[in-house]
Amino acid sequence: MPLVLTQALGEFMKSAEEFLAELEMKSGADLGLDREPISAEVNTDSDVLGVIKNSGSSAELAKKIEAKAVALLAMREHGSKELQQKLLKKFPETTELLAEYSEQPGLVKQLVDDVLALCKQNNWQSDERYLEQAVRNYVAKGHGPQKIRQKLQQACYDSDLISAALDWDEFDWTELAQTVLEKKYGDSQKPAEQKEQARRMRFLQSRGFSQSTIWKAFR
Repeated sequence: MPLVLTQALGEFMKSAEEFLAELEMKSGADLGLDREPISAEVNTDSDVLGVIKNSGSSAELAKKIEAKAVALLAMREHGSKELQQKLLKKFPETTELLAEYSEQPGLVKQLVDDVLALCKQNNWQSDERYLEQAVRNYVAKGHGPQKIRQKLQQACYDSDLISAALDWDEFDWTELAQTVLEKKYGDSQKPAEQKEQARRMRFLQSRGFSQSTIWKAFR
């Protein structure tokens, strides 16, 4: 049990004993009644410990986490996974932190999850909005769907949303691959030399285009 929690529990027990002793004196002397001694045993179950813990300042830590989340979202859109990872890195759960708030391991993760839920509820953070913007940015850089998917999986948990964001017609991906070829090599014509063709195909593959799209990209 953390030292802070032990001290708090000790004070709680001391106060209870003093109160019971005072009550015992009143019941016997002032009221003139015979009664069984009142037990000074203190309930130390999870509910009581929860009250003691909640009297701490973990709410202050929650506000700090929320402020950081809002600041990050003010700069640009973030996926929920990306935002969670940044917050956990900014507020590492150390032994000293847990002792300060008289908490068990998992405090920061729970507070971060609560902040993420709050951000979603207030529409400060939206995976749909992030994915729409991210796909647009990656396409502008000439990335194909496979590479974009890998990037998005690092920022979002929802694979269905990611698939929906990349649900483009094959013609559109082919057209993008042709644009990438033209920007890199000046045209998208199929090279006469097999070695050069293989080199350009590897280039498109590194950009995240599928094999079928690559074949269609050469005019």
